[in-house]
Amino acid sequence: MVDYVAWLNNLLAMAKMVASAPIPCLKGFWEYRWMGSYLGTFMFIDRLFEGFRGYELKVAHLNMHAIVRSLTGKIALILANDKRLGGGPLSDLMVPMDEVLPPLFMKGFKDLIPIPLQTLPEFIICDVDQHLDPYYIDVAESYGLPADVCSRCAAETGVAIDDAFPILGKAFLTTNMPCNASECTSMFQRRRVNLPDFPVTLAMIHNEPGAHPYSTQVLKDAIAFIEKEYGVKYDWNELFKYAELMNEQNTIELEKWDFLKTTHSPLAGIAETLYRLYAWASVNGQDPYFNKVDRKVIKIMRKAYEEKYEPFGGKTRHRAFLWGPSAVYYTDFPTWTQNCWGINIVLNMDSTMGHNMISTTDPEQAIKDLALFSEKATMRHHAVGGWENVNAIWEWAKNFNCDMVLYNDNIACKGMLGVHAVMEEQARELGFHFIFVEHDLEDCRTVSRQDMRNCINNYMSVVLNEKPLDPTIVEFDDSMAY
Repeated sequence: MVDYVAWLNNLLAMAKMVASAPIPCLKGFWEYRWMGSYLGTFMFIDRLFEGFRGYELKVAHLNMHAIVRSLTGKIALILANDKRLGGGPLSDLMVPMDEVLPPLFMKGFKDLIPIPLQTLPEFIICDVDQHLDPYYIDVAESYGLPADVCSRCAAETGVAIDDAFPILGKAFLTTNMPCNASECTSMFQRRRVNLPDFPVTLAMIHNEPGAHPYSTQVLKDAIAFIEKEYGVKYDWNELFKYAELMNEQNTIELEKWDFLKTTHSPLAGIAETLYRLYAWASVNGQDPYFNKVDRKVIKIMRKAYEEKYEPFGGKTRHRAFLWGPSAVYYTDFPTWTQNCWGINIVLNMDSTMGHNMISTTDPEQAIKDLALFSEKATMRHHAVGGWENVNAIWEWAKNFNCDMVLYNDNIACKGMLGVHAVMEEQARELGFHFIFVEHDLEDCRTVSRQDMRNCINNYMSVVLNEKPLDPTIVEFDDSMAY
């Protein structure tokens, strides 16, 4: 019944999307390859929560419905104002932004709508359909992009070359986050989107003393650029309203961490990872509904702790911290690790993104807080923000009482490949079970889902000599599945 009611709620959100913009949605299916992949959403959710029961299932569906509700609203809004499809009354009030640039600082513009540009055609949909992005990767490579670059950057470049980005607004905010490859991607996108742009180049090694003042000034310059291009004035009181929502979300998030450190948290695995990634990177305090969901979830978590509730029927054998992108095209990987081997992925690297509070009274302090908040964005604070950030994994794993670290090994990430041996040495010295999980982000042809699962299978059976909880899912062919 919990699954069924959640399905009805998600179906209602889909229906509202189509009802609010029927013609633009129909045009969107005709124009964009990625729109068709969203038809797999219900299958995607079913697969995410296989084996979930009790409190963990309720929490998971609360989080997932918030994402579905938000995404369907964004799809309708964007398609109804997409200039490729004829435009709409809000077309010139939208500000396209790079998806890994936190949009909260833009909420000081009361009438403007920040839109993470890559979220719909690439970032989110690759979770639902693993066969979509290889098409865009091939488009990019057919234009001469090398085949050994990060597949996320290649896919986004392919989306641009294929003219699959909606055209919105009067100016574009690009960024250098989170790495040099994505900075190059921004260059391709700015040429294809063909709008005036401002590169929000935040400090790469942001723990250095001079980094933070620099990033603060960059945000100020970005605000000035939007004021000039859109002819509007920044309103700090408007920003403060949304900063309060983000502060509440982060306050609740920190309380969630207290429960995640115990064995009684019903929030874990992909239900924690995917929600925090989307809520932080795409919503970023803009939607009060996410605050409502957080209040419900933390209430359930408190109750479960009081009852000494054991999630997953108490079958968890290992507590793992997942470091690196969340096996992006294989989002139900944490569900499989729990069902097959009893490995509970307690927290993901992306969940540790900026959780500092933002001033809601002092503009000068607020912009400094926003700069720090933005510096600690997706992957920047963990993989390419300096060695001490990468090396923080051990402290995180220790604080959350984990005995295992799963380290996603992106075979096309030149930066992270260089620390492979060092991380293995440290894991051995510190006594953590340490598993490199090979993947190629959005390109499932290089490393398949089964290949990823085999990284776990081999370690658990050969090194730890453990037997699977469910031998029927140790190996199965899902290469053709969404």
